[in-house]
Amino acid sequence: MNDTTREGPTMNDITPQQAREQLAHAEAATGRRDAERRVHALATAAFGLLIGVFLAVSRISEDTRYESVVIAFYALALVALTTWQTRGARAWPRHARRTSWVGLGTTMVLFLAAVMVFNVREMQQERAGLPQTENIGLLVLAGLLVAAPMVLAGLRIRRGDQR
Repeated sequence: MNDTTREGPTMNDITPQQAREQLAHAEAATGRRDAERRVHALATAAFGLLIGVFLAVSRISEDTRYESVVIAFYALALVALTTWQTRGARAWPRHARRTSWVGLGTTMVLFLAAVMVFNVREMQQERAGLPQTENIGLLVLAGLLVAAPMVLAGLRIRRGDQR
């Protein structure tokens, strides 16, 4: 028995115009995916940098009149960044969500560790009768270290090599 039925058109069954339309559709989809990859990559890296900056600036502004301003700015920046990310991309590129969550989890662990280290350091200064000052260089280093996992996750998302 010879079965000559087919399940769908082959390249020989479509017109040149249909082929051009399919190609244009595929190219447009590729452009959208690249734009979505760029949005998620930038947002992931920006979230990490925002968390790192917040760590440093919140320690400097602690117990000052600017403390609530820093927290309000941080909250507004988070909302703005989240809004931009959700409006800028309708879909997540393959594995980008998992990569950004791993970056966020690592960033938050480092954030909490840094807060604990700074609190212990502050207690030691208090017990020793020393003035409680923050070392700006140490705060900047801690902020960069805290931001690094999400910045790296953003780079991986942008390159499209997350697994």
